[in-house]
Amino acid sequence: MSHPELDGYDKVASAMALEFGSAIFRRFTKLNLTYLLYLQGELTYIERDLKAIIKESKKSECPEKWSYFFSVAAMKNSEYSAQWEKVLEGRRLLREYNSTLLQLSQMTQFNKPPKTDLEIFREFLDREEHAKGTMIDPIDQWGEDNEDGLICVGSPHDTSDRFTRWVNTTFVSWFHDRWGVRDSQRQDLEAGLYIYNHQRIKSHTYLISLIILGLLPATSMIVLYFLTNTAAKLVTIFVYNMLFVMVMGLMSKAGRVEIFAAATAFASVQVAMITTGNLKS
Repeated sequence: MSHPELDGYDKVASAMALEFGSAIFRRFTKLNLTYLLYLQGELTYIERDLKAIIKESKKSECPEKWSYFFSVAAMKNSEYSAQWEKVLEGRRLLREYNSTLLQLSQMTQFNKPPKTDLEIFREFLDREEHAKGTMIDPIDQWGEDNEDGLICVGSPHDTSDRFTRWVNTTFVSWFHDRWGVRDSQRQDLEAGLYIYNHQRIKSHTYLISLIILGLLPATSMIVLYFLTNTAAKLVTIFVYNMLFVMVMGLMSKAGRVEIFAAATAFASVQVAMITTGNLKS
């Protein structure tokens, strides 16, 4: 089956759609803040003007202007109501200001792209440049100067534990450079990217985590069973407890409180084995 040849932004979009970890964009924090400050400045002037108009209306002896304080319809239907015009101007800018402020707040919740994803995406852009002889313009959108302002939209690694993220990024990149690049079945011809099933990787890392977390308590019991020296037993408990905490932190999404509770329970079981005497006798 033939694939249409894509170029430029179309090919970048295809790559982003195919591998959502490559959906990397600029946050434009400074530009957003500048725009927001301009809106705030405009609204401050409108607020000041509106206060002056209201103050003048209160001093006025005109019955029509006095009715503005009690009837929106009177102010709205007045032929020459500077107060209503200023209200409409403020309403329009307030809507824009509030919307921009909320959007900026949401933008801060996006994570920075994982370094491996960013490197892969840059390699893709460089490869396209050498293949086509042309570059995405402007050329520095994903450059190092803008790296601190880059965000990743919906990275497949965001909700994974640290071990799974490491496998999906560092290990997969290492594997691809040595063996994966030879597997043509992984390559999407349209986007020119090699695809790895992150859900399958997540399932495998979950199984590995279960095996390791199951082996640690079991092997610690076996080791303690054959040790007779109390000092050696205490050292064993210390080493296994440190390993257990590290594995829990890397291979699960448990918080500090959960890890502390699990480690305490794990140590308590081992200490109980020591206090009950030599299990071999």
